[in-house]
Amino acid sequence: MPLLEANLAAVSQNYDVIALAHSDVDSTMTWVSENLKGEITIGFSTSDMRDNLKIIGQPISLIIDTDGNILSREYGYVPNDL
Repeated sequence: MPLLEANLAAVSQNYDVIALAHSDVDSTMTWVSENLKGEITIGFSTSDMRDNLKIIGQPISLIIDTDGNILSREYGYVPNDL
């Protein structure tokens, strides 16, 4: 998250940045309130969405064009002290 947080304001000027969380709202919002630096729109995924976007792991960063095509997919770092 540090790389995203450091660039969030600049990236948000040209792109819609959405953090997509799995469906557990309470634990996600607790983590966000305790850890996130900056503002970001948070959406919650569904099984259909994960299947359609072929999300097989997390964290993941997707760049999706306005036609819904995935332009980039990158799986991120998962700290082992969680």
